[in-house]
Amino acid sequence: MLKILSLLTILVAFTVSRPTDDIPDLFLFLMNNTPAECIDQTYELAAKLMKTKNDLELKYGNIEMLYNKELMNSLVQKFKTISDSINSPNCSTINFVKYFLDGTVFIGNEIYGEAFACLSEEDLETKFTDCNTGMVPKDSDVLEYLKPVSYCVTHKLECSPEDRKHFISAVYAGADLFETFNNGREVLKKMESNKLTLKFVPEKYDHILN
Repeated sequence: MLKILSLLTILVAFTVSRPTDDIPDLFLFLMNNTPAECIDQTYELAAKLMKTKNDLELKYGNIEMLYNKELMNSLVQKFKTISDSINSPNCSTINFVKYFLDGTVFIGNEIYGEAFACLSEEDLETKFTDCNTGMVPKDSDVLEYLKPVSYCVTHKLECSPEDRKHFISAVYAGADLFETFNNGREVLKKMESNKLTLKFVPEKYDHILN
């Protein structure tokens, strides 16, 4: 659960105003491979993300903030505002980041909406551990099994059907974002060669429990 929600903060690390070792490798790759005509827009986007971090006084690795509904909803709204301001159809690096912005906004809305009251009372860690047992092979990457494990967890939740739907939609979306992030270099190359149009589609997660 915490790994999924951490997507909401990782984007604000996308900045060129910090020392190199503070910037995720993928974002460095994005900056280094941004076409000249997209540089100004990329720097502007990076500045907006950094301002969001500073405005909310976010601290990377601060788990407690993930349980602060008001703070997280504020972060989600700021991400949405930034994403809505993006209009760079020919800049693959910016559209790559927009995909993550739109995805984290979706995840944030699913988790920090009405479902949060129930989800915040659930012992999600224990339920994930229970579902991991026998489902995830030893020494395997848990993220590879996140969708089936979360499907199992969903049916253990003592929440309403609607809250369960919000939960599993958020986790499935998070799994997809992690996969895209982990394959970022390949994805970006496909975007640049017009072999892939990367766009977050919320409707993809509408009928997981049907």
